[in-house]
Amino acid sequence: MAKGYDISKLAAYVKTNADVILKDVVLGSVEGDSVANMRKQLGVKTKEKLNYLNVTPALQSGKDCGFNASGSTVFSDRDITVKTIKAQDEYCDRDLLGKFAESLVNIAAGKETLPFEAQIVDEVVKGIRKQVEKMVWQGDTTLGIDGLIKIADTGGDDAASTVKVSIAKGTDIYEAVKAVYLAIPEELLDKAFIGLSPANFRAFTQAMVEKNYFHYSGPQDANVNEFIFPGSNVKVKSIQGLSGVNDKIYASVWDNLVYGTDLLNDEEVVNAWYDPNTELFRYTIRFNAGVSTLFPDEVVLGTIAQA
Repeated sequence: MAKGYDISKLAAYVKTNADVILKDVVLGSVEGDSVANMRKQLGVKTKEKLNYLNVTPALQSGKDCGFNASGSTVFSDRDITVKTIKAQDEYCDRDLLGKFAESLVNIAAGKETLPFEAQIVDEVVKGIRKQVEKMVWQGDTTLGIDGLIKIADTGGDDAASTVKVSIAKGTDIYEAVKAVYLAIPEELLDKAFIGLSPANFRAFTQAMVEKNYFHYSGPQDANVNEFIFPGSNVKVKSIQGLSGVNDKIYASVWDNLVYGTDLLNDEEVVNAWYDPNTELFRYTIRFNAGVSTLFPDEVVLGTIAQA
């Protein structure tokens, strides 16, 4: 008996759509996915240096002849570490016998197909992507992966360089977000975002209504997951990966957040097959994942006291 009937027609569907499924699982494909917005570093199997080159030219007087080289070219010496993750399950089409989909079960020998292929594979992909979204922010102790919050809060040298903002317990959410906004380095203000848990974001938008800032009465544009902080162009965003993390407010720029994976080699696998010995359909999805930041001092972490 299979553990749960959650997928179907895997053998045919996955073979045809493996590349699309892999991209959706590993890199994210929805605008709200944090991974889709981050800088990517591909080809990471375990641990590598971050691929970043910072060139700073220097202006000098041009009134005299001659050549005087100046400026700096610095390669990043920071690391990114990834772990290998997998998802596996198995399914029996005969579990549907006696159920509403009984007519879709193909019992004929040699015709190993299952119903609902596209719909259920899509749900599997969404489920994995949702877990990856949470992992990049909150980490996963079982997998040994540190998320962005831990890296900024207690992650050794990274945490020491992070701009920390202490917020008193009971502080109005608008004032809490404002404190984080005021701590963002000036050079980042044109592209920075402030990330909130969905619960804090809801409270923040309601605070905007109560304060009647800019006569706010609904979401700006059509995006109900972000709001431009009054008097600035910094976006306050609802981050699904921060769900339940109501004591933290995170600010940075997307290009400063790096998501590492492989993709260039053979670490990523999407495979499904019918096992004639067990008469079960089985699938494996395996990929590498990990996060880091290029410049910890371009991260602002607000902590709301809980006691």
